Amino acid sequence: MAKKILSRWNEIVEESNKNAKIWVGVDVHKTTYAVAILSSNGIRHRFVTPADNQGLIKQFKDRGIKITKLAYEAGPTGFGLYRACIAAGIDAMVVASCRIPRAPTKTAKTDKLDSANLSEYLAKGFLKPITVPSEAQEAARSKSRRRSQISREIGKVKERIKSFLLVNGLPEPQGLKHWSRAGVEGLKELEIHPKLRFTLDSYVRELDFLEGEKSLIEKDMKENELPKKDVLQSVPGVGPITSNIFRSELYDPSRFKTDGQLAQYIGLAPVTNQSGTSSGYSRIVPCGQGKLRSVLVEASWRLLSREKWAKEFYKRVLSNTGRAQKAIVALARKLAVILRRLWLDNRMYESDYIIKDPAILTG
Repeated sequence: MAKKILSRWNEIVEESNKNAKIWVGVDVHKTTYAVAILSSNGIRHRFVTPADNQGLIKQFKDRGIKITKLAYEAGPTGFGLYRACIAAGIDAMVVASCRIPRAPTKTAKTDKLDSANLSEYLAKGFLKPITVPSEAQEAARSKSRRRSQISREIGKVKERIKSFLLVNGLPEPQGLKHWSRAGVEGLKELEIHPKLRFTLDSYVRELDFLEGEKSLIEKDMKENELPKKDVLQSVPGVGPITSNIFRSELYDPSRFKTDGQLAQYIGLAPVTNQSGTSSGYSRIVPCGQGKLRSVLVEASWRLLSREKWAKEFYKRVLSNTGRAQKAIVALARKLAVILRRLWLDNRMYESDYIIKDPAILTG
């Protein structure tokens, strides 16, 4: 009697029919998905398939496989696979790269291994999902991130212009130090070689274009993305841009159960490194919403000059750490907490309210 040879797919189907739990890890890329399937009885199957969300789901649906949970790492491919899975009734999660457990020493890394690790971690409950924004929320966030991208490009163009002037021994027009309009216009009036003029004019046109695009985005954000009664802007130092970025990056303030969770999400939660008798040190881990972190720090400098409690808090942290950067980051963390609470309560900012809340000032 011939021996019956089962494929791994058939084994996974049998596992699903026995009501075994089925975990799926997917390493997503632009053109391919590396998929690892793991059952609660230890049956495994790996394969590579084209990057087609519906096609991947169809492979499970056609075989009648009931997936317990599917996970993949957040990245440039976005949330299309997640949304397709949810629409198809498949429980899915997206995990942040910096929250995935890593081996203490460098080991082999391939797409198949990455997907297998995801399925293993998923089965053991080691993975925590990020909150996936709605399509409307993601669209609003893309707008604020485009503004941040343009702001960075403007900074680069300004650096190129200053470098161009320095290399060619040209004077900086009055007002260029702070990039006033008069300073930029002064660039157009410099008497220089025609070929240098062509290059400098190109830089100025690029700067004008980027500034124009930034203004268009900011105008749209103010008119279409913010509520008429914006309680976040009632905080001194918080303008429409900071409010918009805070709202678009957080999506929903109620999803954070504690202030600590909010700080971790933004990347403002300090991590302490201490061993033995050493007092240790704290640092900010470069994980979280970098763009939001930056605007909160900028807003905190403005808040510092306008609110007495903020100045006192800053001085207290500065005296304990001796570092201005740590003090302003601590203030930015408090500012994030304040903004979240005002958003949740839909109430305007009041200095007395903050002063009377010890959880904000000392927490």
